[in-house]
Amino acid sequence: MGLVGVSSGTAAALGLKKTKNDTLPETAYLLIGSGCSNNCSFCPQGTLGESQRNFLSRITWPRFEWEVVYPELIRAAREGIIKKACFQVTDSPGNLEELVEYGTPLIEAGVAVNTSCVFEDVDTARRLFKIGFERISLALDCASPEHFEKIKGREWDRTWDDLEKLNSTFPGRVATHLIVGLGETQEEMLNILQDLLWKKITVGLFAFTPIKGTPLANHSPPEIDYYRKVQAARHLFMEGKSTIENLVFREGDLVDWGVSRQTLVGFLSPCFYETAGCNNCNRPYYNERPGGEIYNYPRQLSLEEYRKAIEKTLINTKQEGTPDEEKILATYNPGTI
Repeated sequence: MGLVGVSSGTAAALGLKKTKNDTLPETAYLLIGSGCSNNCSFCPQGTLGESQRNFLSRITWPRFEWEVVYPELIRAAREGIIKKACFQVTDSPGNLEELVEYGTPLIEAGVAVNTSCVFEDVDTARRLFKIGFERISLALDCASPEHFEKIKGREWDRTWDDLEKLNSTFPGRVATHLIVGLGETQEEMLNILQDLLWKKITVGLFAFTPIKGTPLANHSPPEIDYYRKVQAARHLFMEGKSTIENLVFREGDLVDWGVSRQTLVGFLSPCFYETAGCNNCNRPYYNERPGGEIYNYPRQLSLEEYRKAIEKTLINTKQEGTPDEEKILATYNPGTI
């Protein structure tokens, strides 16, 4: 076996690297491959990117010998530091075989293993599930065919068909990613979000992060109020509290949640604003720098963070009033959520 990328936070959690972290990942994030045959304009791994290949989003992924990583993963899993492992696999020849090579001994040792990669056919996914992989993610990233084909340089229909085929064959075991802020409208994002959730596909939400050397290096991240709206809508859709038909949009922007402010605030739990995706996937600072604006909270929110998240969720909508919500906020105890 050879080298495997380990996210900087994972390396700290495993004791492979000394860094200051106020929150450690509960999932071990591992990277197979250096460079990718795809041309996703936001990704430093793509063939269009000029930045260093040890980055994925804003995170560095130092490479370690697998013989060094493996025993530390087993130890961390047994001690409850790490709840599972998730392999990020770039689209390059031989990488899926490496995924099997690295993932199999972890599964045999009792570690839960997920992966995010590109599949040629359902048989490949079937092989991974037979080995014992728990969940497979095929990333859409973009919210519309137009943006997908422009930013990822591939055909939307093929990827969408592959995702639906995977989901129908392995229901409940398929995930995808959506990146907020790639030029889509709020209406486009919430439409595709509802469609995926109603198909019972797990959706991991990311905020676009500009990376030096990529074609989108000068593209701005999404406004925090837009991101908060997507986070809230995800849970409201999942819990059957609302549908896209209840919402009102104007020129693509959400302007009315379709319920009273008091009712909506009563639905908005602090957990809505924590990292969204598979269980135990908290991804600390994957989209943000410590001390800056936090898109995905990798931990429970403080009362003040919860209050601000609600305000951002309701800004520029009909619900942006001032009805009394102190009773709701006063009941929040981070230690009991």
